[in-house]
Amino acid sequence: MKKKNKMCYTTLVKQLETMDNQICKIKEQIKQLKSCFITGEEACQDEIEADRAAMEAISDICLDALLDVEPKGEA
Repeated sequence: MKKKNKMCYTTLVKQLETMDNQICKIKEQIKQLKSCFITGEEACQDEIEADRAAMEAISDICLDALLDVEPKGEA
């Protein structure tokens, strides 16, 4: 029984590490997106709001994709 629990724990830890890596990558991508939206040029307020809405939608989609990952194994 201990062997089975150890395997489940190891699998769970690996899955958490994978998710953590994915979150870090997504955070970096969001930072890059934000830097693309920040420019020295004057922009129309509607354009700024549309860009923010797009960025929020992308952020939500990425988070939902991470939460939809089905666990593998018995964990």
